[in-house]
Amino acid sequence: MLIAGAAAAALLVGPGLSRCVALATDRRPDPRLFAAVAFAAALLVAWRAESPLHGAALALTAAMGIVAGWIDAYERRLPDVLVLPAYPAVAALLLATADPDAMLRAAACAGAGAVLYLAGHAVGQVGFGDVKLAGLLGLVLGWTSWEAAAIAVVAVVVIGGMQAIAVLALRRSEFPLGPAMLLGASAALVITNMGITH
Repeated sequence: MLIAGAAAAALLVGPGLSRCVALATDRRPDPRLFAAVAFAAALLVAWRAESPLHGAALALTAAMGIVAGWIDAYERRLPDVLVLPAYPAVAALLLATADPDAMLRAAACAGAGAVLYLAGHAVGQVGFGDVKLAGLLGLVLGWTSWEAAAIAVVAVVVIGGMQAIAVLALRRSEFPLGPAMLLGASAALVITNMGITH
C-alpha cells in the first residue's frame, strides 16, 4: 500500500516537477532518474509523516528540494523563488500541528543551520543559496528531533566530502552543495525513523 501510494504520487507530481526544472534550466532531466528520485521522495514522505500536516510539510519541502537540487546540479544556484516561499508555508503547516516543543526545536535548528552555513559562506566555502536552504532543512529536521538535525550535518559532511573527492579527480574547480544537503537531510530522516542510532 505504501509503495503503491508513493508510486501514484510520483506519477502525479513528477512530470510537473520535471517541467519546472526544464523551464528554469533549458535542460530536461533523464526521465528514468527523475522518476526514481520522485518515487524515493514520495516513499520517504509517506513513510516518515507523523500526521497529515507533517506529511504536507515534508511533501512541500521534498517537491521544492527536487526542483532546486536539480537546478543547483545544472547551474550552481538555488533559486530564491523556490526556497524562500517554502519557509512560511512549511512553518505554517508545522505550527498547525500544535506542538510547541517541536516548533521551538525546529526554530532553534533552523537558526543554527543558517548560522553554521553563513559562517561557511563568510570564508567562501558555500554559496548564499546554501545558507537559505540550510535554514529550511533545519526547520523540518528540527521539528523531527535534535538527533535528526545532528545526523543531517554529519551526512552532509560525508556526502559533500565524497563529492569533493570526485570533483578533484575530474579536475574541476567547484561543485553544487545543494544536492548533498538534500540527500543528507533525507538520510537523517531515514536513520532516525529506523532507530539505527539507538
